[in-house]
Amino acid sequence: YLRCLEYKRLGCHARAIIPCDGSIQDIKIKKPHNHPPDYTAEEKIVFLRELKEVLEQNPYESIKNLYTALSNTYPNAAREIPFHVIRHKMNRWRRNVIAPTTTPL
Repeated sequence: YLRCLEYKRLGCHARAIIPCDGSIQDIKIKKPHNHPPDYTAEEKIVFLRELKEVLEQNPYESIKNLYTALSNTYPNAAREIPFHVIRHKMNRWRRNVIAPTTTPL
């Protein structure tokens, strides 16, 4: 079974199946969505994944600079996920990268 990405946020119970020997073209909808389509969903997923990867590769770079650079590549996602919304998560990602490399005295 496939489940809607908005299951938790919007309570959408949409489900679909792909037959074992089928492809993406063979998807069969079992329950419809309760919301309109989100055409930027894939771009937002890629934007967040790349933000995290770039931050992990450049942990000492300004998170605002990293965000701004990627927002030019993914403008629709950046509009939906503004810096003030993602800032705290980016700081948490940075702490997780920097903290394991330091050892207590």
